[in-house]
Amino acid sequence: MPKRLLLVFACLIAIVAASCGSGDGSAPEDSRVDDVVAFLEGSGTDGDALELPEAETRCVAESLVAGLDSDLLDEVLAGTFDDEPPPGAEAVLIEALFGCAAMQQFMIDSMVADGATQEEAECFAGAFDEDTMRVMMTSELTGEDPDPAMEEELMSAVFEVMMTCGGFDG
Repeated sequence: MPKRLLLVFACLIAIVAASCGSGDGSAPEDSRVDDVVAFLEGSGTDGDALELPEAETRCVAESLVAGLDSDLLDEVLAGTFDDEPPPGAEAVLIEALFGCAAMQQFMIDSMVADGATQEEAECFAGAFDEDTMRVMMTSELTGEDPDPAMEEELMSAVFEVMMTCGGFDG
């Protein structure tokens, strides 16, 4: 059962991590925001997209354009939707998502799309506070383990979710 929970969470992280993409990088800032919005919405991809309401998607795009220097933004936009963000972009991406998106609803929608029931997804998403979700996403995106005390807290939270919400057997 823990493997299923971790798989569901890994799918969420993959969707979030993949929220960087393609564009030509030569347009003014407003056009660059439009390029990032188009990519986040799945234009030119194989159907993958960051599924957020339009205003949240635009906010994420604006935050990425404002928070990344031109070279790093060019590198992000030169990738594909399934790419990991380049080193240095992870913190900006996490701040953009948490600053713009309703992360709990995003998690619920992503989990339901991956086969969890609405009840399971709501239970899971409601079990983690924002700080815990930030630590989990930061660790996943950067590949760096949290400090031992936080890692113990995360494992305890995951165990509690498994006991409370079940194994997400679909």
